[in-house]
Amino acid sequence: MRPLPYHRSVAEILEREHPVSFRALAASTRPGGPELDQSLLRSTYRLEPQAHPDVHQAVGRAADALGVAVPTEVYADERGGAANAELVFVPERAILVFTGSTLELLDPDELCAVAAHELAHHLLWTLEDGRYLAASRLLDTAETDARTPSEYLETARRYRLATELYADRAALDATEDLVPVVGGLLKVATGLKQADPAAYLRQAAEVDLTTPSAGSTHPETVLRAWALQRWAEDPASADDLVVEAFAPALDLDSLDLPGQDRLLVLTRDLVAGWLTLTAEPATPATEPAAEVLELAEQYGVAAAAYPRTPGSLLPDRLPPETRRYLASVLADLATADPEAGHDTLARTLVLARGAGLGPDFHQMLGTDLGLADGDRQRVAQRADALAGGE
Repeated sequence: MRPLPYHRSVAEILEREHPVSFRALAASTRPGGPELDQSLLRSTYRLEPQAHPDVHQAVGRAADALGVAVPTEVYADERGGAANAELVFVPERAILVFTGSTLELLDPDELCAVAAHELAHHLLWTLEDGRYLAASRLLDTAETDARTPSEYLETARRYRLATELYADRAALDATEDLVPVVGGLLKVATGLKQADPAAYLRQAAEVDLTTPSAGSTHPETVLRAWALQRWAEDPASADDLVVEAFAPALDLDSLDLPGQDRLLVLTRDLVAGWLTLTAEPATPATEPAAEVLELAEQYGVAAAAYPRTPGSLLPDRLPPETRRYLASVLADLATADPEAGHDTLARTLVLARGAGLGPDFHQMLGTDLGLADGDRQRVAQRADALAGGE
């Protein structure tokens, strides 16, 4: 049960940025002592194997399929409420608590799927010496501080969504059947005794995935069903596709930590590419102006970092504000040298076109740089000539 790429990416960033806190949280545990036992005894009904063999058979089947080696315990919450299932995490035991009418709604295969989903949380939190639990705890702590930057808050939200998707994938692995996994999801979400997974999967296929999940703790059920079908059809390549579908890529309005890292790399590649493309054969007379080199260093690109391959194509479907940001980086570079003229703008337009930012930069020539229509046309014509090798 490998973690999703998003889990790995976030854990790597948090360990890099907060090594002391990360190591401390990874090392700490929450043993299930007398206080937890007393709380369970006071507020739940313990389902013992002799009295509830069907429940324990389904839970045991899930545990065996996922390789959960710790003892499992099953409880029903006495306080009622909506149908639900929850893992009470302690490292040395797997404690499942079912709420409301969950056990009455689910058939044995669906119960196995729901149990596997909860047991997957235990697996993830104990993987790699608690690495992914440490990331979760650090993000949870950050959310309680009003000073926390927005990219950490967005990362915390997406990390929770990714964790639920990881657990859904585990349910599919445990049952090897999409129908009971989706059926269990539907019954727990709606409280219905009868559900049609096939019809719901057809519904999920109609979802507009250009609008990301708005969930704060769980993705919408219909999107979870869509993701499960992707894993059922192509488990080898579905991980990245699923995570991308549940969160916008490189959206400046909702940037997370991995997105921030990725945008930084794209920006630096673009700057290095610009330095390469706009420089003539290396002679003292054609070295970039001091103002240009200073600006490049502000973006983290030292003079020694180029030449680089110019014009690397940017990812498809970048949000408009992100495209505008990258085009503005090129505009800043093209105008940093007060002696630069239309030829530099034309070379920059060549790079922008190669990177997929041609229309954005061309529009910026007028809106931000104030070029008249005739000057913009001449810059475009010169860019055409440069691209043609003239």
